[in-house]
Amino acid sequence: MSGRFQLDLLVGRRVVDAAGQKLGRVDEIRLMREGDHYVVEGLLIGVNGFAERLGVAHPLERLERRLNFNACGVEDHIIYWDQVDSIEEKCIRLKVPREEIQTVQPE
Repeated sequence: MSGRFQLDLLVGRRVVDAAGQKLGRVDEIRLMREGDHYVVEGLLIGVNGFAERLGVAHPLERLERRLNFNACGVEDHIIYWDQVDSIEEKCIRLKVPREEIQTVQPE
């Protein structure tokens, strides 16, 4: 993908895989430093980034531990920039199926 656009406009946009299945919405954009500039590594989707922005991440983490929520599959995923096929007005379309999206390891 090439071209310039405002990254913050991607936050909240729906993401669909190559088959058109909804994966969620963009919660965060991950950047990498390459020399003296930054490039987009990928888009994060999932509930944890959203909870962090709302300021409720820590209370939710305590609740997850009490209810053993992580065993239920509440995870964040990263969509690497080279997996993005197109950025449309209402959604971001991927080149890959759902199975190729990787889980983000907790930091």
